[in-house]
Amino acid sequence: MALLRPQPGAFYRDQVSRLISWGHWFTFFNILLALGISSRYILANPWPETQLGVSYLILSWLGHFSFVGFITYLLTLFPLSFVIPNQKLMRNCSVVIAVLVLSVLLVDTQIYHVFKFHINPTVWELLLKEAQSKAELNWNFLFIVIPVLFLLELVISNYAWKMQLRRRKKTWGTAISTVLVSCFLLSHITYMAADAKLYEPIISQRANFPLSYPMTARSFLSKHGWLDMEQYKSKAAKVAELEHSKQRLNYPLKPLQVTEPEQKLNILLVVVSGLRADMLKPDVMPFLSDFAAKNQQFSQHMAGDNEHAGSLFSLFYGLPEAYRSNFDAEGVSPLLIDELQRQEYLLSAFSSNGLNQAIYKKSIFQNARQISRRKSELTPHSDQQTFSAWQNWLGRQNQERPWFSYLNIAMPATLALPSDYQGPFQPELTDSNPFAAFTPENHDKFINRYKNAVRYSDEQLRQLVTTLQERQQAENTILIITADRGLEFNETNTNSWGSGSNYSTYQMQVPFIISWPGKTAHRWDKLTTHYDLAPTLLHDALGLENEDKTYSSGSNLFANQQHDWLLLGNRQHYVIYEPNSITEFNRQGDFSVYTRKNYQLVDDARPNMAALLQVMNELTRFKDAQ
Repeated sequence: MALLRPQPGAFYRDQVSRLISWGHWFTFFNILLALGISSRYILANPWPETQLGVSYLILSWLGHFSFVGFITYLLTLFPLSFVIPNQKLMRNCSVVIAVLVLSVLLVDTQIYHVFKFHINPTVWELLLKEAQSKAELNWNFLFIVIPVLFLLELVISNYAWKMQLRRRKKTWGTAISTVLVSCFLLSHITYMAADAKLYEPIISQRANFPLSYPMTARSFLSKHGWLDMEQYKSKAAKVAELEHSKQRLNYPLKPLQVTEPEQKLNILLVVVSGLRADMLKPDVMPFLSDFAAKNQQFSQHMAGDNEHAGSLFSLFYGLPEAYRSNFDAEGVSPLLIDELQRQEYLLSAFSSNGLNQAIYKKSIFQNARQISRRKSELTPHSDQQTFSAWQNWLGRQNQERPWFSYLNIAMPATLALPSDYQGPFQPELTDSNPFAAFTPENHDKFINRYKNAVRYSDEQLRQLVTTLQERQQAENTILIITADRGLEFNETNTNSWGSGSNYSTYQMQVPFIISWPGKTAHRWDKLTTHYDLAPTLLHDALGLENEDKTYSSGSNLFANQQHDWLLLGNRQHYVIYEPNSITEFNRQGDFSVYTRKNYQLVDDARPNMAALLQVMNELTRFKDAQ
């Protein structure tokens, strides 16, 4: 009787069945390994403040990486089980795949610790091509971890094969699978409920893990009348602000060491809203261009942001606007204002935009004792009224105490010229309809209107300096004249008018002039920014001895130090200004690179990785480490 031999088809099916069973156990052990590695994400973030937040964190951690592990198995090992029935070859291929996947996970955890976002195509390309990134992010640990991973995967592969040979009952496997699937489903259901209620301890975790896209049900709930979308959006904006400010400040990094100067100079800071740098020329601003040539002129100066409030924050605090919510939440005023008050300076502030704005009330002057609270100065008013109020205040001062005064005039930004003022640039736009300015036939008229507004401000600045001289205050007063941001008239051909729409030099480059008693005239052509003012005044005028970097992102304007690049922007958009390029990126890690000249998008350009790493450090170094 002939011996029965297994048919080729039966043998193939048996091998595939064994490989699939082995793959289940191999995947399970790799899920456990992935959970161990991914715990670095949990350590990189603050621990949730509530028990429900902690429960969700554990559920989402278990469910998410179990799901990602299972999907990886379905897309790789499962189909390969049919293609490669040879168990030794299949297991070796699986080990290589597992090592690659876990290595990418390790790399992502490292990036997350530095950037607080996950790998995207741009970052991945940089990691592959930029040698500098490997040094800055410290990839040396991979030379140890990857061989260890490889050996561990071989052990897991061998152990999983022995387990499937035992043909144990599926009770344990079913129980484990049920628990992990339940974690996955429950985490998404919990997030849907938390999102509808905007429960911050849970929704703040939405980007903790890579490839994490928690489910929401806003449209469904809104369609059935269970969610008011307008109310939801309003509340969501407040929650986003709270989420951004929840890290506590570590500011300044060292206690202040001050040696007060024997002779204290007055300080007058003048900010002209909307004044762009290219207006500083004799035919438009005859007084200020001449004044700049006789004093300290910084020709490559950039505002801190393309909007009024963000730029003022950077000017007074010497820090990126991205810190603003943290400072507001903890009630921290600028070191400059605090030190002025400690040294018994008299403080005053005058703004045509009114002092009732949040940037003044909640940030810059929140702890200032002498700033006017009169209704007439809180609400917006004309530049002439602002200037007159400042003149009256100055007339009441004596020489016994030094003073600091902030003066903000807004004519170039508002274009609200007095009806009896006839500027030299004609014809100018007189139509009050704001949309009339954007038509091609009115383009030149609109620019003439702007130039006339700038000319009007120039005449006010002449009067201001004359007032200082007449009151015999010019020789003992540091006078700083600058702007909050510039205005664009669609020079970039992106339909951009005014400010706040992009980060071109038209909106970011502003005049910066300092008249400092005892300093000879000098033109500085190095890159400077609003961040540099606070350390300059604190060090040279008030006697602060700390290093600039312990309390500011800027540096002393009169030091030999030069910026290779500048960090600008706000809490939503970060901007790296370099001599020839402008790199913009957001909190999700999306990048765009433009030419500094003409602001043209550069296709396939890569950001400066070394600068990017320093930027991410700059955005977090004044916050307590978690």
